[in-house]
Amino acid sequence: MKRMFAAVAAVGLALTISACSAPSGGSDAATSGDDGTKTIGVVALVATDALNAAVIKGVTAVAEENGWEVHVTDTNGSVEAANAAMITYSTTQKMDAIAVMAFQTPALQAGLQSAQAADIPVVSWGGELGAGVVATTSARQVGQDSIDALLEDFGEEGSIMALTYHTGVLCLYRGYAFDDTVAPLTSLDITRNEVAIPGQVEDGTRYTSAWLASNPEGSGPLAVWGAWDEPAIGAVAALQQAGRDDVWVYSINGGPQALQAVKDGTIRQVVWQDGEQEGELMMQAAIDYLADPTGWDQQSFDVPGVVVTAENIDEFLAEHPDALNP
Repeated sequence: MKRMFAAVAAVGLALTISACSAPSGGSDAATSGDDGTKTIGVVALVATDALNAAVIKGVTAVAEENGWEVHVTDTNGSVEAANAAMITYSTTQKMDAIAVMAFQTPALQAGLQSAQAADIPVVSWGGELGAGVVATTSARQVGQDSIDALLEDFGEEGSIMALTYHTGVLCLYRGYAFDDTVAPLTSLDITRNEVAIPGQVEDGTRYTSAWLASNPEGSGPLAVWGAWDEPAIGAVAALQQAGRDDVWVYSINGGPQALQAVKDGTIRQVVWQDGEQEGELMMQAAIDYLADPTGWDQQSFDVPGVVVTAENIDEFLAEHPDALNP
């Protein structure tokens, strides 16, 4: 655990009291505790997404250090599937803890009630604190980091298309940060398009193509902001298809494909989120809660993002050599 605590100290962890595939028959049919091994059930928004995968990797690292097993269900963005997975983890599989990723807490009442009835703690990635949730990570911080860095780079005049996703709580709060920050900037023309999961890359391409038609080359400063990498990568595809190089693309998460796009110059800037560290913090919170439930206070972990551009990507990759090949 020394690596995790050193990382926390480095970013100055803030603790507060507040807070982007339906289960395939359950990705794990095993029940918990048959041999005394503790288990955690992870309810992923999209398990194949690079940032989701990084969080799961962090959860798994701390779990294995402490002798736990990890079971993962990929919900592919479905709230119904998330609730069903939590109920299964609480009843049939009898997990010792549950980690839920990027869903709004009020939408998980059925799952949370099942976990509470079984006295199983829930930790949330990017969700809100609520009854049954013992710890969460901030959903808004990297969104604020992104829009602040965008405006510093792009300026406060021109047209920006935002590719948003309000079902996932990380992207919801990133969208709140975007909206609150640009609201007073009347010199910015903002277009918003809501993408779907699945289909987030394709929607990014489709919306960008339509937006380009009404924002021709030479019409002024132009940018696309993606609430996470995949719609932004779709936007890059649309720009390449149209032969346009006058639109700057901004994104959040910093998965391998987005970082490579920064190296290639097709994404202007990405805010890298340290999902692995956040997963470590979530898992450790579950372990610490179970060690002393009566002495536990609900916690929210605030881990800042890292702004990655063409100017600093080589330095970033030297510090994070696994970022392109996790």
